[in-house]
Amino acid sequence: MRSTGSRLVAAPAAAVRSVLLSPTTLPEWNPAFVALGGAGAAVVGDEHPLTVLGGLRGVFTYTAVQPARVEMEWQVPGLAEWCAWQLEDTPEGTLVVHEVERRGALAVVLGGGTAALPGLRLQRLADVINRRGAGGGPEIEIHT
Repeated sequence: MRSTGSRLVAAPAAAVRSVLLSPTTLPEWNPAFVALGGAGAAVVGDEHPLTVLGGLRGVFTYTAVQPARVEMEWQVPGLAEWCAWQLEDTPEGTLVVHEVERRGALAVVLGGGTAALPGLRLQRLADVINRRGAGGGPEIEIHT
């Protein structure tokens, strides 16, 4: 099950990228993540121990880190997720496109919620950037 959303965030791409590449702080804005351990650096292929809601344990990994694109995967028993964040500088800020794909038995159970995930995550990403003072003004929603 794959879904995509986009949002214009009133902050430079470097600020957005900084939040995405801080693995141990992802639980601050992704409420599904209860705890994410390991090194604080985003290194492709490094596994970070992950605990999600319900106490399920698994691993989180960055699969690609490029200047304008970040890809991640995480897995717990019954659920595997791949997601990507595409960043495009604009005069108003950064256009962020977020793709999510889920597989596994829990993905089927949670299927209806997958469509809303990109929009929810994009809102939370914009909120955390604003809390950290990296934004330059209000966000403008394109579509979710």
